[in-house]
Amino acid sequence: MTDCVIVQPIESCGVRLLKDAGLSVFEAPIPELKIFKSHLMSARAIITRNLGLSDEAINLAPNLEIIASHGTGTDKINQVAASKRNIKIVNTAGSNAKSVAEHALALMLACAHQIPVADQSIRSGSWSFREELRIKEISSLQLGLIGYGHVARELGLLARGLGMTVSVYSQNISKSELSKNGLLLSNSLEALLAGCNVISLHGVPGCAPRLNRNLLQNLNKDSIIINTARGALLDEAALAELLHEGKIRAAGLDVFSEEPLPQESPLFGCPNLIMTPHIGGSSVKALENTANLVAQKVIDALKTTPSKRY
Repeated sequence: MTDCVIVQPIESCGVRLLKDAGLSVFEAPIPELKIFKSHLMSARAIITRNLGLSDEAINLAPNLEIIASHGTGTDKINQVAASKRNIKIVNTAGSNAKSVAEHALALMLACAHQIPVADQSIRSGSWSFREELRIKEISSLQLGLIGYGHVARELGLLARGLGMTVSVYSQNISKSELSKNGLLLSNSLEALLAGCNVISLHGVPGCAPRLNRNLLQNLNKDSIIINTARGALLDEAALAELLHEGKIRAAGLDVFSEEPLPQESPLFGCPNLIMTPHIGGSSVKALENTANLVAQKVIDALKTTPSKRY
């Protein structure tokens, strides 16, 4: 009998927490339905990550009470199938915020200091490239945060610590609350884009605003775009065109509209573009925090009393 099916790997501390609570756990060696299908019949909980969970998998689990996402996103979990049976869906928002914020800052610094291009120049024997660089000091730049969730809050504090001016566009925050941390409130997205030369995207798919072609075309040519939130928040084709045309200084992307990024993506071959494979929340500390939190949410939902808690 399996109480909890773990579709994709989580840190061992989370698995240990589940087992200490008396739950029987099956960890799928690969995230394919045929591998964990037989365990769904008795499963009361399923933990998934970026794979989400299909309606087929949900329907194969008659005793299912909770689907827990190891991460913020739940958009790949079939909401309709879960809702029909009143199956609870939870996530672990905020557990990896510091890690993602640090990654966003790292992308910002790499873009501003042209680190990948400089690295390639020295490897190719072009030491004189140092005379051609147009490096930007982060402390002299204005950061615009689109959205103000867990990651944006952490990033805002980091940026302020480096001397950056930080503005926020969000309909869920007040001017007075932002001012406590030395941040400014923009009244409109257009005002934020016009006043900032580093733009960092935050939020979830389906939430406005989305940086579409029209908005991107109005950016200053010295702008840097950072996306560590969701690929759907950014028009990738338009970004690629503007980078090729030199109308945007640089971009750093950790998330994409389709993952893994297909080889035919217009992003490949773009100048001044840094890409990482969705690793923002993958620091050891963040993965442990997320594994512990997702396990605890399962334990709480199943009304199981653990022998020890993190």
